[in-house]
Amino acid sequence: MEELKYVVFQLGDQKYAMNLMRVSGIEKDYHIIPVPNAPEGISGIINLRGTVVPVYSLRERFGMDARIDNPEKSLLVTYSAGTMLAYEVDAVEEIEEMTPERIKSMPYVATSDETAFMDQVLHVGNDILIAINVDKVLSEEAQSLVNQLIENNQ
Repeated sequence: MEELKYVVFQLGDQKYAMNLMRVSGIEKDYHIIPVPNAPEGISGIINLRGTVVPVYSLRERFGMDARIDNPEKSLLVTYSAGTMLAYEVDAVEEIEEMTPERIKSMPYVATSDETAFMDQVLHVGNDILIAINVDKVLSEEAQSLVNQLIENNQ
């Protein structure tokens, strides 16, 4: 039976997940350089081993205060729609192995254009976690602005 692995992470009081196959790294020690007039949700850029990587605040996307004053804060580095992008989260909890029967599609009544990036529900013990699809977090317009930001800072 095929198992899929998910990175479980914390935002505020809630846990979420991201498919581990889409995460190329987890960074805990980083310095974000603010970028004036950056696209909405972009808190700045980091230098990741010589590569300029935009940092996106999932807290801001979820309507939370974007500032994280937490020593456990981390970046989930991904390739989002062909672009390297780091998602800032409050803490990375664990890697969870999931069997296909524990993974369900997001209920239709909970889906909209604003929540399209939340496409799966994972059953973990007695809890359920929402899985984030990294290709759908940014709108096409935001993705284009992020690509421009990268080009301007190379």
